[in-house]
Amino acid sequence: MSRHPAVLTLVLFCIALMLCLEQLTHQLPWHDIWQALTGSALPSLAQQVFTLMWLPRQGMAILCGLALGFTGVVMQQALRNPLAEPMTLGIASGATLALSLTTLMAPAWLIVGREWIALSGAILAFALVFLLSLRQGFTPLALTLAGMLVNLYCGAANLLLSIIYDRSLSAVFIWGGGSLTQENAHALWWLLPRLLIAALPVLLIIRPLRLLALDERVTRSIGLPAGWIRGIAILSALLISSLVISVVGVIGFIALAAPHLATLAGAKDLRQKLIWSPLLAAGLLWLTDQLVSRLNGIDGLLLPTGMMTALAGGPLLLWFLPRLRHIFQPDVNEPQPPPFPARDFVRWPVIALFLLMLAVALAFAHGVTGWHWNSLVEIKVMLPFRLPRLLAAIAAGVLLAAAGVILQRVSRNPMASPELLGIGAGASLGITVQLLLWPMAGMPVMIASSAAGALLTLGLTLWQARHYALNPQRMLLSGLAITALFQSVAAIVISNNGMAAAMLRQLMTGSTYYVSTPIALIAFSLAVILLALTPLLRRALLLLPLNQIPPSLGLNVTQSRLLLMLLAAAMTGAATLIVGPLSFIGLLGPQLARQLGARKPMGQLALATLIAAILMMLADWAGSNLLYPRQIPAGLMATLIGGPWLALLLWRPLNSTNS
Repeated sequence: MSRHPAVLTLVLFCIALMLCLEQLTHQLPWHDIWQALTGSALPSLAQQVFTLMWLPRQGMAILCGLALGFTGVVMQQALRNPLAEPMTLGIASGATLALSLTTLMAPAWLIVGREWIALSGAILAFALVFLLSLRQGFTPLALTLAGMLVNLYCGAANLLLSIIYDRSLSAVFIWGGGSLTQENAHALWWLLPRLLIAALPVLLIIRPLRLLALDERVTRSIGLPAGWIRGIAILSALLISSLVISVVGVIGFIALAAPHLATLAGAKDLRQKLIWSPLLAAGLLWLTDQLVSRLNGIDGLLLPTGMMTALAGGPLLLWFLPRLRHIFQPDVNEPQPPPFPARDFVRWPVIALFLLMLAVALAFAHGVTGWHWNSLVEIKVMLPFRLPRLLAAIAAGVLLAAAGVILQRVSRNPMASPELLGIGAGASLGITVQLLLWPMAGMPVMIASSAAGALLTLGLTLWQARHYALNPQRMLLSGLAITALFQSVAAIVISNNGMAAAMLRQLMTGSTYYVSTPIALIAFSLAVILLALTPLLRRALLLLPLNQIPPSLGLNVTQSRLLLMLLAAAMTGAATLIVGPLSFIGLLGPQLARQLGARKPMGQLALATLIAAILMMLADWAGSNLLYPRQIPAGLMATLIGGPWLALLLWRPLNSTNS
């Protein structure tokens, strides 16, 4: 039976409209509503609330939904990546970081206008993305990696500030959740013309934008200026998203989910997606806001709309995902930065750096008397305290880097990283539930809760995957929907439960603080065992990144995908149980190895795990000592330390020559 996106759109708008009318009848009689609209009498307080606050809020929900749905289609088309959205290019974290820094360093500037500060932060963030990808011709891979880097780095910096200045930044955290509450219609009328102007360039380049879905070599052969078209489209989408963020805060998941919902509902080409994706996003956001407005204030509950969009859109995307017939693949044929000249040039310095970092982590520390190298006697005394954390950090880094290599090669997607499987978010949900029900429980209960959440997520992802022969792109979309769903629950708890918030922030950013000797030994053993299993599947890792796999090669694609995805899930789950969710190592390790010249599966795996182990050792050591006695989570430090190195490698031009 044929489908049409108008059906789903109509359902969402009808439900939202019925909830609107039901809410309105409890506030004002119809006669008073008509009077307020026509201005035929002096308005009462209730009528003023209706015209100045209630109506602008409904208009803002629809307008922001239209804008975000539009940007999602443009970003996924321009980058040829089904996981792309404006938020992945750093504008949300850039805006939040700008507000956090202003709140701490120059609070008087907030009087000028929060919107302008947030907009400036978003513009600076995507200017940095464009700068990092400039020398590589704005290729999808370069833009994607630069965006992920800026997004993760700004997010990590903001999280670090929130840990150090928790109370001072509570208002910024609430704003970051996205709120459609309006005091008057000024913001709505300020936003509308600017969004229309920002969208105009995309409407003028629809035909060449449609051609960007073709292979990169094809676009070059027909003389299409792909870099310019891509740049114009992404700049327009990011400007629209920045304007929305500056007014209402971060509204997550809508821009990612709406284009897929439009496709699932029957939109077939770019023109149809540009029509129906914004309408579906508007209906979904309007419906979500209606539900949020009924729950806010119950027993002091605070639910920003942006945090709740995943609760509405996530299940909807999971429901429709098995019906998706086609999903385009990221382009793997675009130009790559040249590898470093000699393999030995990379291998031996990395090994030497690993040994040096091991020595520093065991013998050099900040104590009560300041910085000093420990003697052998002092090392022996401190070894029971330092070694478990060190082993756990190495094990977590190795496991996540190996999982990242597997996922990026199987899915042919440079944005694929272990957290996209949803296992880390599931583990966080398990800990969140445990902290709400048994806040004083010990470490064994916390590990069991984390394991239960991780297993639940893995089960959901594999259950969804049975419908489409374990297609990795769809598995990542499914995992991303589950991740957004679970993370929104954790964010709501953090916003409303001060006791659980501090511990959750530590655990959700990867901390070795709670690791004991038995857990560290088990973690290290698991890392060795799981890593030893990977060479058994090296043939699949070599062939699966190919566009077409001839049957003569004798590779069972579905079985190979299942084994590799299960192995990656086991690695991610083990690392998550050890130190909690880490959001950067699984992306950074494989990318650094690839940028340093490792192209073959086993070579990339070996170099990525070694780099990740060094990075995690350095992050754990720095987190323990730099702000002593305050502890900074290792996952957070890994992002702050590793980000500049990836940025430096991204800056290398394509036309450099091997020396």
